[in-house]
Amino acid sequence: MTKRGTLYFVLILLILAGSLVTADRLPNVSKTTNMQVPATTNLQLVGMMDSQTQVQINTRNYNGTDAESQGFLSPGSAESNLIYKNDMMTNGGYLALAKDQTFDEGNQNKKGYNVDSAIVSTYATDPDKGSRMSTSEQLTLTTTGNWTPLNQSIHNPLVSQIVGKYIGAFESSYDAKSDVSLTTGQLATIAQGRSTGYDDTVPAAVKYQLGIHPDTSTGLPYAQGSAATNFVITNREGYQNTSNESSTKTFADSTKVNGLIFKFGKDFSVESGLEVGGS
Repeated sequence: MTKRGTLYFVLILLILAGSLVTADRLPNVSKTTNMQVPATTNLQLVGMMDSQTQVQINTRNYNGTDAESQGFLSPGSAESNLIYKNDMMTNGGYLALAKDQTFDEGNQNKKGYNVDSAIVSTYATDPDKGSRMSTSEQLTLTTTGNWTPLNQSIHNPLVSQIVGKYIGAFESSYDAKSDVSLTTGQLATIAQGRSTGYDDTVPAAVKYQLGIHPDTSTGLPYAQGSAATNFVITNREGYQNTSNESSTKTFADSTKVNGLIFKFGKDFSVESGLEVGGS
């Protein structure tokens, strides 16, 4: 299965420009300190395994005024915080694991991501022995910014929040999380997050895909175990160049399964900015 390969989905929750467009502005970073960290893992074993991955990318664009020294963002300032976590362990049994991950603190375009992770794990054991694979994964993005004058080169009639000559203040949080425990089966996840942009037209983004299906090598028509997913979005925006709140948006979805899993999948995607989609 490739990084962009097919996952098995029974429920698709897709949030696009037509249903949830907000005016998040991503900060950008200097061109002298950018760090890229590609990381790959491939293993096959019978026995015990324990691994943890944690990444945090915090980016700030401050105007350096007195207000910021007192804990407030000044007009034109923006900040983002992107956190990725993954934990996996087995206490016996057979595990085949493939990870392909890239962590990039640099500025992104509309197709790029600061966190880009794809993981495929296949697990099998004798259920009478009590062995299992347990894994959790979480991708969280928070963005905040004060009002700023509108860049007149941006013309997007879909963004009703842009009124007059200003882009309003905003505060947003996007969270995708999964917990899976299997005695047999295959799990595939893709986690992608964007927290920096080259300019104001690059939207914030969180995308998460999860698929569980049988391990065909066992001959069983099902995977066995439990899984839970949780997706939450909150967004608040201000009116023009004031501190008055003009809109609030919330979204939450959670699913739990337990037993013989013939097919289970989730696809969660959100983009938030002055322009979404495109190249």
